[in-house]
Amino acid sequence: MNYSISTHCLHSIPLDAALETLAPHTNYVEIMDDGPHFMADAGTLLSYSYKYSIHAPARGVNLASVLEPIRRAAVEVIRDTFSIAAEVGAAVVIHPGYCAWEYERDLACKNLRTSLAQIRSDAAEYGVTYYVENMGNWGYFYLQTPADIGLLDGALFCLDVGHANECGNLPEFLDIPFSHIHLHDNNGKHDSHSAIGTGTIDFEKVMNKIRENKIAHPVIEVETFEGALASLATLEERGYI
Repeated sequence: MNYSISTHCLHSIPLDAALETLAPHTNYVEIMDDGPHFMADAGTLLSYSYKYSIHAPARGVNLASVLEPIRRAAVEVIRDTFSIAAEVGAAVVIHPGYCAWEYERDLACKNLRTSLAQIRSDAAEYGVTYYVENMGNWGYFYLQTPADIGLLDGALFCLDVGHANECGNLPEFLDIPFSHIHLHDNNGKHDSHSAIGTGTIDFEKVMNKIRENKIAHPVIEVETFEGALASLATLEERGYI
């Protein structure tokens, strides 16, 4: 099993510097395409020999927005990510969005499905695979529980084990087939993106499901570079590498 490392752990430095730093440790990288690592084109990625996945911009993106211009703009951001991903043969992870007010939930659900239908079409146009990720315990975000899986209308699922642990439903999410996965740990109360083995997640169960779902490149998505290296060491010590 070959692990990918997310540039999330080096998000405070420029993307090219992050990629240089990761080079001795992995051949697989997931780009946190946001903030300092936001990409306008594929130029930086094409300068390296990594195999990539890309976490699409998420902090300012809401695919479920009830404001139609914002919803359309969010879809356009994902489409731009697909155009870059197509150049480097990368799959893309996206967030499912949120509703700002509980009484708008039905409309926001409808808009999320409208957005995902367009995203499905755009992905087919670019020949890109994409996954929708479950969210942590953050306000009115969708996909905090397995009950929201139906909103994806058949889109592939990315399991974030730390988010599920924070929401208290990791065992239930592990029973849902997933095609991509983010690995990090926490205490079940805060989305700390801690190193694997330092929180309350039972990674034996997680790794069994990774094998069952035939995930070739699980993504280590922790807060710090030191945490990423410690996670690799823990996975090796436990026989998962």
